[in-house]
Amino acid sequence: MRTAGGVMVGAALLGTLGGACTPRAGPEVVPRMIGHYENVGRLHTEAAAGRLRGVHAVASELLTRESGEGLPANLASHVEELRIYAGLAARAPDATSAASAVARVAAACGSCHESTKRGPTYDVQTGPPVADNPLTTRMVRHTWAADRLWDGLVGPSDESWRAGASVLRDAPLFTDALTHDVAQYEPVTKLAWTVHELGARATSARDQSVRAALYGELLGTCASCHQLLGYARD
Repeated sequence: MRTAGGVMVGAALLGTLGGACTPRAGPEVVPRMIGHYENVGRLHTEAAAGRLRGVHAVASELLTRESGEGLPANLASHVEELRIYAGLAARAPDATSAASAVARVAAACGSCHESTKRGPTYDVQTGPPVADNPLTTRMVRHTWAADRLWDGLVGPSDESWRAGASVLRDAPLFTDALTHDVAQYEPVTKLAWTVHELGARATSARDQSVRAALYGELLGTCASCHQLLGYARD
């Protein structure tokens, strides 16, 4: 087990990645949508972890859960979009493809929420938490930022997206916080800086489709890093 310094930080926080802020929901939110939120949240967690079989299983569950039956006709195109990308996630051949599909699932949720004006809302005023040492704080901020970007897609929420992009841009990960393995240092450093660069690009992204593409890249980068470091247990 790798325990030196802050190396266990990534493993400890991996279970929380994808645990987005609990949205403020009114009494009109039906159990069906609460089930969606929980299901899609688990899909996010599996994709970020790089657990391909987990993505397949949760995406298949989403397809079974949501056929569109019983929903108003004006939501049919949104349900179809959701099912298309959930289907791609359920059949994804690798973690990178899965990440891209999962980000599009989130964007499909956001498109439906925007159309109906009944989506979740989020409170990001408190900002990312501070840990007990600088290395852990960097990883906590990274995780918080990724989750805010996810909320920005699902809401959709410009405020959440901007908050996540700003923190991700300003808080590059320290490689020493992730690994002390010399053989892993170079690839991990590249992945960490890729995340930082994606944060910079995300700050100027306005279109939902562009945001989904960026988040798919981010999610795939997270998955690649977690697989490289052995944090993914498929």
